[in-house]
Amino acid sequence: MGTFVRAKINQNGELKIQDKKHVCKKLQYFTEKYFDIREIKKPSYEIHENCSTNSGKVLILFDPKNRNQCHDFRWKSRTKSFCCISCDGEAKINHESKENEYIEILKLNHQCPFRPYNREQYFKFNNFVLAPDFEIRTQMAKGKEKQTLFIFNENDKTKCYNFYYYSTTKVFICKECLKQKVHVTARLQQNSDGEDYLLLSKKQHVCEMVKYIPQKDDEIILRQPNFKLMEETCDGVSKLFVFDSQDKNFCYIFSPTQKNCNRYICLRCRDFVQSSKTKEKLNVYLSLIKDKNGEYFIQMKNQKHSCQPRKYEPQKYELKIADNYFYYQKKSSRKCVHVAILLSTDSKLCYPFSYLKTSNRFYCINCKRLEKHCSMQSPKMNENGKEYFIHDPSKHICKPVKISTFETPKFKRLERKDIAFEKKSKTKTLKIDKSRILRLPNFEFRPSRNGNPEGTLVIFDSKDKSTIYEYFYHASQEIFICSSCHKKNRYVTAKIHVDEKNGEKFIKLSKNDHICEPKKDEFPARIINHSNFMIVDREDKTNPAKAIVFTSKERELCYELCYFSSLNSFECIQCRKLKKSVTVKLYAKENGEKYLLKFKNDHICEPKKYDAQNFDKPKIVPKSMFELYPSAKGVANKRIVIFTSKKKDLIYEYCLTGSLYRCLECRKLNKYLTAKLIGESEDKYLELSKAEHICKPKKYHPKNFKK
Repeated sequence: MGTFVRAKINQNGELKIQDKKHVCKKLQYFTEKYFDIREIKKPSYEIHENCSTNSGKVLILFDPKNRNQCHDFRWKSRTKSFCCISCDGEAKINHESKENEYIEILKLNHQCPFRPYNREQYFKFNNFVLAPDFEIRTQMAKGKEKQTLFIFNENDKTKCYNFYYYSTTKVFICKECLKQKVHVTARLQQNSDGEDYLLLSKKQHVCEMVKYIPQKDDEIILRQPNFKLMEETCDGVSKLFVFDSQDKNFCYIFSPTQKNCNRYICLRCRDFVQSSKTKEKLNVYLSLIKDKNGEYFIQMKNQKHSCQPRKYEPQKYELKIADNYFYYQKKSSRKCVHVAILLSTDSKLCYPFSYLKTSNRFYCINCKRLEKHCSMQSPKMNENGKEYFIHDPSKHICKPVKISTFETPKFKRLERKDIAFEKKSKTKTLKIDKSRILRLPNFEFRPSRNGNPEGTLVIFDSKDKSTIYEYFYHASQEIFICSSCHKKNRYVTAKIHVDEKNGEKFIKLSKNDHICEPKKDEFPARIINHSNFMIVDREDKTNPAKAIVFTSKERELCYELCYFSSLNSFECIQCRKLKKSVTVKLYAKENGEKYLLKFKNDHICEPKKYDAQNFDKPKIVPKSMFELYPSAKGVANKRIVIFTSKKKDLIYEYCLTGSLYRCLECRKLNKYLTAKLIGESEDKYLELSKAEHICKPKKYHPKNFKK
């Protein structure tokens, strides 16, 4: 009801209630609804520190009848409690390290099966592999980066284990062992000196080592200034100039193989291949990639061009802006619109163009008389709202004419407000068969499997709105195709159009009728509305870290899902531990309202109690409370010292790993506490993870840290 009345038990067991009036009604008390928390005292349990588990702490509850059997609990820093690895039941320590210490089991019926107790299993630490006993190889495949790991035999470098990198889990997995359904993994780590090493899983290989094949020296990496990218050109297609290694005044010119593609092809080689009747001449391709710093580089095979390099003349492809012009028309033909583009060198001369409505382009009148096709696009608008044309005078074969030619009584000047330019695909509305038109709300767009927010078209059955026909988008043809009919070799399509009067979308159906039956619409049941979830711990505006999904409007219980950038979706960690993938994806409706879309699987884990305090903002450390230092090898800003108080006598020491700093001492205890450096110069500050240190702060000796 929007009012909070709190109660707290102090150390003496006294209950203190907030001095505040209740606005709710009293509930009837039923004894059977409540239970006494189960208390367990030593020696019925053991707590192990510095274990080989992720948290480093383990709680063992022995079977009262047999101490060789136990329940296994692992420490969770987020909840500050131990959780059963079988059912996630919680256990908390009271009066820790005192004579009256005991364990509370926060579950009424903890009936998980006991498992054999083996103390040694908690102290089996992972193996390490140091350089040069491993090699990580990066290659490009279809414009995507792929990594392969080779771990060599210590005595014979010609033999190795072959690992593939999986971005979803950020680990390398042995290829041959995986075929036998055994997961042998390796994770790349970095020590305090910035040196890479591998952390191996405890599982042993079931495969044999394979022969190591060195990487072929046919990969070429080019960085600027060995190439130049021109994204906006006079013909509307981006150009990539790759300079000749012998003479930078010459280059090869590449363009994208498809629109919005990072794969480029040499234009002149392509022309030679198309005109050649032999198969000896081949196309030359490359990939244009952006690195982590946002800088472009080129990756390509060592290929031989069929063409010769051309002289580097970027001015030929630069946008030729024309902003000095006027519109006019003949008084005898008032339907035709013309524009005169004035010369930049002589404002008394111009090139006359005529507008063609069907193509939405302007064509040079005099070049057309000479049987030459010379055209330009309809006008564009710059950032300041000023209109301009893209016009290249060198494309003309005609000569410019005098402006006075169009200042006679035969012609009339036009105002821009009186001219409307039409789009090509939306001018033929009169030819559309109205019986094949569907308007809202008889259809809607939904996300496709590959994440496109409007990649699936759904058309509701006219007889039963709870059943639908589902269409997928065919990008090259710019149409939607019925999925079920397509499987039966029937081509039933729909095309999007826009109503010129009100701007609303509508679709035109093809002449072919469905041979499939409409299916039940299960999509509404998969939607989680914005009132039933919240996104927390955002790293930036486009990368939410967690989704909290509530089970009811009261928000008492919830599921916690973590964000995985490789999948661009949220996944339930607890279900993942139970070998079930439960994921949701964040989308936005046309009105801007956000929603989550559930995938097929439902939760098999139990929802947790929602506590708003667990999702508070991260801890902030100002610049005055930390110092940056280089590594032992002199690499700048590799180490951070965080002071525990303003006295600056005690510190925690962190080392940079990837983009985050990690506490060194906690990491030795298999506990990962991170710090993220944000801002520059005087605006710097740290964001700390919510976990608490399990290591003790050490004394600060400035002599040990040299800047």
